[in-house]
Amino acid sequence: MRLPEAPAAEKKRVARAILAETKAVRCVFEQEGGIEGEFRLRKLRHLAGEDRTLTVHRENGCSFRVDVSRCYFSPRLATERLRVSEEAAQGESVLNMFAGVGPFSVLIARRKKARVLSCELNPYACELHEENDRANKVDGLVKVVNADAARLPRLTRRRFDRILMPHPSQADRFLPVAISLAKPGSTIHYYRHLLGTDEDEAARGLAAELGRILPEGAEYRARRVREVGPRWLEMAADVLLP
Repeated sequence: MRLPEAPAAEKKRVARAILAETKAVRCVFEQEGGIEGEFRLRKLRHLAGEDRTLTVHRENGCSFRVDVSRCYFSPRLATERLRVSEEAAQGESVLNMFAGVGPFSVLIARRKKARVLSCELNPYACELHEENDRANKVDGLVKVVNADAARLPRLTRRRFDRILMPHPSQADRFLPVAISLAKPGSTIHYYRHLLGTDEDEAARGLAAELGRILPEGAEYRARRVREVGPRWLEMAADVLLP
């Protein structure tokens, strides 16, 4: 939870009340500040209950072991992950450039029998991703690589039907890499955090950014995913390459 202006004693009182009223909750933490660092981690402070950050999250028929202090994870993207999995074709070749503990990769492999290459920089997230692959019975379809996504062209000769880029703060840096790994006619799901008072303003910023990078003939559909802060939106572009 976030209570930045409350005194410490009040935060603990609220945390204890949550534990008393919600039997499914075993521990309560305060998130101090935003997501930081190359692994996109939250700084957490324990307030009440069990002092552990490893848990199991369930969504869309899958279960995921997640450590909320040591791995990036957003449960608010469950609907977006389902949407992408529904767009995929059976048996596609998929690259997830920023896989985390595997929520996009596992779901698309499980629903569409896609063969997925998952790239993730955080080694602990890679460990949990592989555990989640086994738990959801897709370990024969998903391969996890612990690497910087910029190195992917040197690590694989594969080309992909669909590429996922769920790293909204830095995806623009890696879009040329994604294009180099895509088959003709493939789809790239590109996510960005953009300044805008409304969807139209954020979409104009997205269009300007993509216009500088995408090859001639590429088309895309822009969508609002969610609000991430005052005047900041997470936008997605579903890019169809020529």
